[in-house]
Amino acid sequence: MKTLKVGVIGIGVIATTKHIPALVKRDDVEVVALCDVEREKAEKAKADFNLNAAIYTDYKELCSNPELDVVHVCTPNPLHCEMTLAALAGGKHVHCEKPMACSYEDTQKMIAAAKAAGKKLTVGLQWRYNPAPLKMREMVEKGELGDIYYIKSQQLRPRRLPAYGVYTNKELNGGGVLMDGGPHSIDLPMWLAGNYEVASVRGVTFDKMKDYPEGNALGPWDPNSFDVEDTAMAMITMKNGMMIYMETAWITNMIQDAPGVVASIAGTKAGVDMAGPAFEASVRVTKMVEGELKTEISTIEEPVNMNEYDINHWIDAIQTGGDPAVLPEQAAVVTRVIEAIYKSAETGETIFFD
Repeated sequence: MKTLKVGVIGIGVIATTKHIPALVKRDDVEVVALCDVEREKAEKAKADFNLNAAIYTDYKELCSNPELDVVHVCTPNPLHCEMTLAALAGGKHVHCEKPMACSYEDTQKMIAAAKAAGKKLTVGLQWRYNPAPLKMREMVEKGELGDIYYIKSQQLRPRRLPAYGVYTNKELNGGGVLMDGGPHSIDLPMWLAGNYEVASVRGVTFDKMKDYPEGNALGPWDPNSFDVEDTAMAMITMKNGMMIYMETAWITNMIQDAPGVVASIAGTKAGVDMAGPAFEASVRVTKMVEGELKTEISTIEEPVNMNEYDINHWIDAIQTGGDPAVLPEQAAVVTRVIEAIYKSAETGETIFFD
């Protein structure tokens, strides 16, 4: 099996907590190039992970390195498209962080470029791959829930706005929470149902909490430079009539029992959601048993690391010629929904898809 040589662009939190740790565990991968406009970040990661890696400050130089097989794009959102296109033009497979791009038009450019280059492209939507969602997806595929007609996706953080980086700057981040937690909150219910056929989107956004930085677990921010949404909700109607209700927020005066993205599914035979303190590994099934409505909570004992699952399936797809865990066409729909939520929030109208 070939040893894949990987370069990583953007050496921030996501690169150093997800991508590089998962990549270095693989026997068939070598991280040989790191790029960041702040050279010291790349140098630190090189030392922290004991890498034999070249350091770049210009992503175009990294993308043109003929020794590289794969590029991981972990930069701010508005840079995803141009960097992915550069890597594909350089003949590399590309793993791009979420959201795939800031516009649906750009996602189509990326997909077309991957096809033209004959290279694989995937997007970091790893929240699907906690044990509970994997179990829920299995139940859906086996027909245990019956006809699924409603899914709720929720991530209401009490005070977890990522105040580091460019998250609160629209120009540099492309938007607020819809560009951060939003992609996971939109992708998860669609993936659970195996349905990316959207009919319409009705959405609202709020920036009500920007003037209340006290107590934020991820540091303070300057309200004067905060020009993005901190909360978003949307009703997404699918072409088969199924409805998804999505809510995501960085800052709320509400307590969500589970700290991450959770989902609830309503079907004609049964309902299932993520429950309990180990929300990512517990499912609660509610259904009729001998004429009575019964609820049972079970814990999935087999551990799954969602970040490693994502990266492992990605590398395996390159090695075997198969599909990555996240298809770019799915991630493109997620971006189109985000775009529609913004438009609906601005106009007050429902946005209809073709």
